[in-house]
Amino acid sequence: MSISVCIPTFNQSEYIEKAIKSAYHQTHQPIEIIVSDDASTDNTRDILIRLLQEIDILKVIIQPKNLGISRNTDECLRAAKGDFVIRLDSDDILHEEYSEKLLSLFKTFPNSGFAHAAVQEIDPKGFFLRKRFLGREVIYQSAEDALKSSVKGYRVAANIIMFRRVALEKVGYIKATTNFAEDYYLSASLAVNGYGNIYLNEILSYYRVWIDTKKVRKKRKLDEIVGFRKVFEEVLEPAFIANNLSLELLTNQRKQLACSHSDCLSWFEYSNEEKQELVQEIKKMSSKKIVSFYCWLNLNGFGVVISVPKKIKNGLKRKLKYLIYSKLKLKNDQNSY
Repeated sequence: MSISVCIPTFNQSEYIEKAIKSAYHQTHQPIEIIVSDDASTDNTRDILIRLLQEIDILKVIIQPKNLGISRNTDECLRAAKGDFVIRLDSDDILHEEYSEKLLSLFKTFPNSGFAHAAVQEIDPKGFFLRKRFLGREVIYQSAEDALKSSVKGYRVAANIIMFRRVALEKVGYIKATTNFAEDYYLSASLAVNGYGNIYLNEILSYYRVWIDTKKVRKKRKLDEIVGFRKVFEEVLEPAFIANNLSLELLTNQRKQLACSHSDCLSWFEYSNEEKQELVQEIKKMSSKKIVSFYCWLNLNGFGVVISVPKKIKNGLKRKLKYLIYSKLKLKNDQNSY
């Protein structure tokens, strides 16, 4: 079974070579490594030209203009010829056994559309941070369970994923039109089209975490809200209707998401005009009265009334997850002897 590695990139000259070489030095070597450079303005292109002389399976796509992460990733994935396709961000690194271990699981679970594994977080300098595991004991999740799980969000440790290429073809690759939640959109689409997924509770990649000093994540909150809404409206809700499933679960989750995202209305990064635009999108997510109330609280400086209980709840959740992860790790360690 052949494997392609797809690496979309933009201005990651400091890390792109490490990503490519981690893909090249797999115990199950790919037939090709495809890098799609989204019109980088740093010296990424120079590095890629040099690596083309060193790595015979490397292929480079140079985008003439910046497409954005969704379209650039889509074009990169569509260029793959392998039976399986690994999507790797250009600042992340694969463990040398990533391909081999996940490929063996694909053989065991033929109805799986994608596979993923636990990750080790690293900082910009490559130092280890925390490990990311999912609190799930099953290796294979059926399409039906994956669809229900999708209602709660994108359930992966990090967006380093190995896809079955025929599954990507069936769903039309990345059909999301936003530059946020395109990965969530794709995973939900795979579940809707009858594909389950694989999760291996083992560290198989290194995921780089950035300190958001320029508040980039906060500034793209509008895209985030729109992206989540489109997953519900374009993927999940049509699937629930087609399968005669109750929409109550989706309605409740949309309400929770809208309430949660309303905290951005208390941030100083936004002007009053920008906040009103955010309010409109939050209310498109859910028209429930409680959402309007949460918006009013955050707009008028009373967000602390809901933020403090939320922080306490999230803290308890983190502790519970840690206990679950510790139990799973102990179980895996015992099974390895």
